[in-house]
Amino acid sequence: MNLGDHLSFGVNPHFYGAPAHIKKIIFKLIPNTGTLEANLRSGTIDMISTLGLALDQALVLDKKVKNEKLPYEVLFTPSVTYEHIDLNLDNPILKDVKVRKALLFGMNRDELALALFEGRQQTALHFISPKDPWFTSDSKFVQPYRYSRNQAAKLLDEAGWLMEPDGIRAKGGKKLSLSFMTTAGNKTRELVQVYLQEQWKQVGIEVTIKNEPARVFFSESAKKRKYGGLAMFAWVSSPETSPRPTLHSKSVSNEKNGWSGQNWMNWINPQVDKNIEALEVEFNPKKRVEIVADILKAYTEDVPVLPLYYRSDITVIPKNLKNFRVPGHQYPETNEVETWTLE
Repeated sequence: MNLGDHLSFGVNPHFYGAPAHIKKIIFKLIPNTGTLEANLRSGTIDMISTLGLALDQALVLDKKVKNEKLPYEVLFTPSVTYEHIDLNLDNPILKDVKVRKALLFGMNRDELALALFEGRQQTALHFISPKDPWFTSDSKFVQPYRYSRNQAAKLLDEAGWLMEPDGIRAKGGKKLSLSFMTTAGNKTRELVQVYLQEQWKQVGIEVTIKNEPARVFFSESAKKRKYGGLAMFAWVSSPETSPRPTLHSKSVSNEKNGWSGQNWMNWINPQVDKNIEALEVEFNPKKRVEIVADILKAYTEDVPVLPLYYRSDITVIPKNLKNFRVPGHQYPETNEVETWTLE
């Protein structure tokens, strides 16, 4: 398809289930969000899929819809997309778990969610989404790391990083300075970067922002650990999926495996390896939950990653569309299209 093209879909007479109520659906490819909104207002299109709007654009449109009483609903559906910051454990500064924990204590993630997302995206505790049956927030397994500048400062003091007159900590003549990288041009991520940069500065950590185009960031810097200190991006996984690709030591990306692994932190934890291997051959649901809880305990105690938030899927639908549902995982919203009705 070329930009501006469309596809028409009709009812499949051989479909095994109940026949669809809507007899024809047309998909249009509209890359410009301004044009997308104009088409919606004019009635040229009736809805916008999860691929259409970024969160900041959706928040603005949601206000317009409510203030102008437009005949649409902007839906924000929690998903399994996990926005986070990988920590480069090759970096000598980040090898110290106290520094990693200080970074996490120095982030006011709840305030970030309110300030930048108006509470539409939920703060993440770890890599498993609340939509997943394996999710737990039990303090026996999961450390929440509530924002505490005092706790962050205490850990950095214990790690030997002492505050200098210029407001940046140092040890042995070396400043506590880390590079922070993400995908260039992503407005939401760039706002998060600036927000966190200022928060970490308040506890004496200097952060330098250096972003790259997504194709370079993912193909070179992230997987080859050229990002220096911190790399922000998202993982997407279906519920009850083994974390082997991102957490097992055999998934550490390196030259020998052609940089094919997705453990881009170089996190190696033998007990986590054993738990992942046990998880993949365990069929008892209760035991699987117990194994995952043990993995989460190690993940939140060792802090190889800074959890940020679970992203929301965004759709715009007409108010008269009924039985529409966004699953919030990797099935598209059209998976139950035969149940949709227009009233």
